[in-house]
Amino acid sequence: MDGFDHRIAPSLFICPISLQIMKDPVTISTGMTFDRESIQKWLFSYKNISCPITKQPLSDFRLTPNSNLLRLIQSWHLQHASSSSSTKFAEPNHDALMKVLLEEIKQPHLQVKALRKIKSLIQENDGDNNKISCIRDDTLFSLAASLVVQTELPGIPQITGNDTPVIAEAVSLLCLLRPSDEALKMVSQNENGRLICSLCSIMTQYLSYLQIRIQAALVLKSIFEVVDGVYKEGLKFEFFENIIEILKDQNSKHGSVAVLSILIRVLKYGNNKEKAIKGGLIPILIELLAEDNDQGHVCEMMLVVLEKLCQKAEGRAAFLTHPAGMAAVLSKILKVSHVGDDKSISLLSCVLRFCTSSGEAAQEFMEWELAVPMVYSNIYAAILGCMNIDSAEYIHG
Repeated sequence: MDGFDHRIAPSLFICPISLQIMKDPVTISTGMTFDRESIQKWLFSYKNISCPITKQPLSDFRLTPNSNLLRLIQSWHLQHASSSSSTKFAEPNHDALMKVLLEEIKQPHLQVKALRKIKSLIQENDGDNNKISCIRDDTLFSLAASLVVQTELPGIPQITGNDTPVIAEAVSLLCLLRPSDEALKMVSQNENGRLICSLCSIMTQYLSYLQIRIQAALVLKSIFEVVDGVYKEGLKFEFFENIIEILKDQNSKHGSVAVLSILIRVLKYGNNKEKAIKGGLIPILIELLAEDNDQGHVCEMMLVVLEKLCQKAEGRAAFLTHPAGMAAVLSKILKVSHVGDDKSISLLSCVLRFCTSSGEAAQEFMEWELAVPMVYSNIYAAILGCMNIDSAEYIHG
């Protein structure tokens, strides 16, 4: 029966495990039919004791030949021996394959291969979820998350070729899934936030592999949008050090957005602001603002984060220490968004209010006010208003 394209065969003739036309169809005790070679491998090589499709436990492992189906397949082959390539293709049974892959994930020696197949199915069918009804369900997210938390993080991971560890494939899969908020919160907070801890560890241990760290950040971004505040408090200093490294890398806008989103969500909890400041976040943000010509959403997010950090005395000190700090923020006013303007005004007001003894900052601000067009006069007045002083007092005082 070789030489035929299985895609043009009726779905009844296709083995749910191999997705090939069955050569020797056999029926098991649940009434499901498979190709003999595939079901023998499933039951006796992989040591499964349940039906690949129904998940029912099997007490009877006999394989009964399905002679009627075999005759139909043989008859079909004779009729289509010279069929043209224009024959309409039948859709493969994606749900059946997914169920098989979900079983394979439970077997360590098949996990990497199964995870890759699942990712391939998701990517091939994105936008047509009717083909795979279980592709984005909460169960799959929970299963992938369990692999992340159960897989031991190696000290020196080998993420190349066929040696790609399960954890790298599992994190990559998590990025593709869209669980419900309820499931995402439940899985993330399970066992005192074990998944969060594992993803944070990935970001601090996989230092040579930027891609997996970005993927971990993307998953954490979604997680921090739904979990309770207590799970955002205990982030380690090393975590902030390493997400700053992702921010410094300008090759991934998705990575930058993920990191900035995480910072916006977590900075108000515990000592996270202090940790981020100590990790060197403020100089990085200033330099990125000074270099950024996009004036878009990323720029707005950087201003939001910078304003939060300057609420702390050590944040304001770090901002004033950088020679480009004032200029970088002033250059973004009326060029980013209303939110960006609000955060710039709040940031500058906070810095100038608490550092009136710093003549250099005040002088730079005054020089900016004299140099910009009149359209900026309202911004200038708003900043002074936030400082509770009028312009004459500021200039002469």
